[in-house]
Amino acid sequence: MKSFISSLIFVALSLLFVNKNNAQYTEMGIGLGFSTYWGDLNSTGFGSNVVNNSGFAIQLSGRKIFKQNFGLRASFTFGSMRGDDANSSLEWQKQRNLSFKSSITELAIMGEYYIFGFNTEAGSSVFLPYLTAGIAGFRFDPKAVFQGNEVRLQPLGTEGQGLPNFDNKYGLYAFSIPFGGGAKFILSKTVNISVDIILRRTFTDYIDDVSTNYVDFSELGSGVSPLTPRLANRTNEYLGQTELVTVPTGTQRGGAKVDDYYFMSVISLNIMISDGKGGFGRSNKVKCPEF
Repeated sequence: MKSFISSLIFVALSLLFVNKNNAQYTEMGIGLGFSTYWGDLNSTGFGSNVVNNSGFAIQLSGRKIFKQNFGLRASFTFGSMRGDDANSSLEWQKQRNLSFKSSITELAIMGEYYIFGFNTEAGSSVFLPYLTAGIAGFRFDPKAVFQGNEVRLQPLGTEGQGLPNFDNKYGLYAFSIPFGGGAKFILSKTVNISVDIILRRTFTDYIDDVSTNYVDFSELGSGVSPLTPRLANRTNEYLGQTELVTVPTGTQRGGAKVDDYYFMSVISLNIMISDGKGGFGRSNKVKCPEF
């Protein structure tokens, strides 16, 4: 996975140095927004998930726009996200009582299709919607708060990872397929603002450290830390008990059939550095699209 992300970095840097004669526009951008988790620790409502599962995100991007309608973007994003069973209205989920938070560091390369084309010359549109999809590599690291302290969950093996007859511990690097859309608003021949919401279909089910089944705490106790059984099964805390609640090995803990998702909602300020013709465009005049 690290070699995969290294390849993405190489392609992203190559993108920024494509011969400008082959591209109509080149721009750099910085954006702020939110990264939002979607997985096993969701609550029951879309709105509550967006509010409760989101953290701030910052994004740097570089973009080439070819032949008006097609673009290629490389972006580096750092954000945070979280999930908590306490936000659910379902009693079984409240009793499960699991929670996490994680930072997300992502490098993505995405193609873009501008529905009305992209142009800052006279007669061009001020509103430019686009569709986008691509590939991304990212790093995550789920943590939980226990007795006032943050604890990294992956090293603990909360579903038996690393024990004999169980899977190896999951990796903290994964890749995803981002897809979504957005729109640009042209402010001048050199400045525009973009707004996009892009979903990431990941290929890991462990952003939240929850995927498969419970393991009996007597088995987990033979692992790397006495904290493992206490952070694998936190029902006793919800019930106000000090003793762990016994759950047979194999009892469902998460939904392993569906991998985790996350999405980024970002507003970016983009600065044109070349129009591919030795300048920055020819006019500030813009008009709304005609249908």
